[in-house]
Amino acid sequence: MAPPLWRAALCLLASIASLAAGPIIREGNAIYLSDFDAKPMKLKVLQPAPAYFDLGGKRYVGTLRAAQLVEVQAITDDAYLVRGLAQQGQVLGWTSPQFLQPIAPETLAAIKKSEERRKLVEALIAKKQVAIGMTTAEVERSIGKPQKRSQRASKDQALEQTWDYVKYELTPQTTNVVAPNGTLTTATTYVKTPVGRLTISFKGDIVESLDQSEGTIFTGGETTIVTPPIVVYW
Repeated sequence: MAPPLWRAALCLLASIASLAAGPIIREGNAIYLSDFDAKPMKLKVLQPAPAYFDLGGKRYVGTLRAAQLVEVQAITDDAYLVRGLAQQGQVLGWTSPQFLQPIAPETLAAIKKSEERRKLVEALIAKKQVAIGMTTAEVERSIGKPQKRSQRASKDQALEQTWDYVKYELTPQTTNVVAPNGTLTTATTYVKTPVGRLTISFKGDIVESLDQSEGTIFTGGETTIVTPPIVVYW
């Protein structure tokens, strides 16, 4: 028995909305593959796969047709966010992995390790800190561009860079001033004084060492080490 016309229309509207609503609404416990520098992941649909707008499965967007390749946008342990063809047209929705070609275990492990690293780095950036293992782009996002850069090629042809940062504070200085009428007054001026200095050495694109000569303003008081970016293939 064919579904009522109004239900088919709602499904069509939902699928259109899922494509045209703008940026994806990110689910808190999902890993979004766009966060990694890799080509889109495509998996084969093994059997018709119902898809939903949200992880809770409350808003149906369509059933993905079998035997097609769909593009995976995000994953959790229990659902994948995919873009593919349903009866209503192109849809973007969450579906169960049981309907899809499995992701290789080593690939899943690499994705999860990459996500753990991303969260750690984002936490450091939020606190404007740097760590060994971060990339040049991550350092710039965290503490901005350096006041000085230098670079050279090492014996193994890897590019070695050094970035220097100096943090200043305005220090008040008070002096006595004699007014034209002979009255003695004071005047306060502010002088830029260096309060922290950080030298970052990179090998290739990765922080290899940190030398903080004054204070603990850039590293939070101790040197943190993060895993360099993990290259994820699929």
